[in-house]
Amino acid sequence: MLLPILRSPTRNSPRGVVSVFAVAAIGLLTGCGGSSPSDAEVEQQGTQGANGATTGAEEPATSQEDASGRSTQNGEEDAEPHALTDEEKLEVLLSTADMPVSPEGHSTYESLSYFQESIAVEYTLYQETFDESECSAVMDRINIDLIGEEPQSGLAHAYTLPAEEGSDEDYRPHIYVWVLSYDRGVDTSSVWNHVHEHCTGGQLASGTEEVEIAPFTLEDSAELRTDGISMVIHRDGEPIASPAAVRHSMTVDFGDNLVMLSAVGLDDSEFAELAAVQAQKLADHAETLDEEA
Repeated sequence: MLLPILRSPTRNSPRGVVSVFAVAAIGLLTGCGGSSPSDAEVEQQGTQGANGATTGAEEPATSQEDASGRSTQNGEEDAEPHALTDEEKLEVLLSTADMPVSPEGHSTYESLSYFQESIAVEYTLYQETFDESECSAVMDRINIDLIGEEPQSGLAHAYTLPAEEGSDEDYRPHIYVWVLSYDRGVDTSSVWNHVHEHCTGGQLASGTEEVEIAPFTLEDSAELRTDGISMVIHRDGEPIASPAAVRHSMTVDFGDNLVMLSAVGLDDSEFAELAAVQAQKLADHAETLDEEA
């Protein structure tokens, strides 16, 4: 998920830009708006009718291609998973036990309205904060482009980690992971290609600050197709020494499902390790499907 940098009266001040970015990082692509609900609210959300995941309709034995265009052999579909059930979503997403340290906070969202109202929203914040450009326009609507139309169900986790030891700021890293399921295969490659084409490098600048954007590559991807970006705020050509000035996002096209992992305040190696764990959990699930086929 990509993050907007909100307008602020202090946007040109060193601490102003970082703090604004840190708060904004909870919104775009990560899909966190406002304060986190209490544990009681999370529990209530879990008991409400969370839009049930739909499974793909069973294909006739003679079918050679399913609805999403995936090829089949001998009437059997390949390993691409159909829409995950609610239980499977919980199994394949990063859990508290997968976090690098024990989280200070954890919220879970199960309603599609959360995604529609907090994530799939077109912003104008990048274009207002920076000069209007193809990159700022792309960044303002990337959530909509990634999520696409008519997801069937979803699940999201938001984790707050303890403040980084030795940090000059009392900033707590945030990790967001979610999955959306559809009635068709997911392919976000064109969205990311557009982002890489127009935003790689220092395409966003305001005063002495600029945001450096680079493609995120996961070496240990468990043979899954992943894509994403890394973002670092610079001042006067140097990275700002604050955890809040660093963020990463990664998506995995997983059959009829889109999985997103995003973090604010983790360094490259920390995020790569977490991303590898998420990819492995998905690969393990796909392997289980193969064995059951």
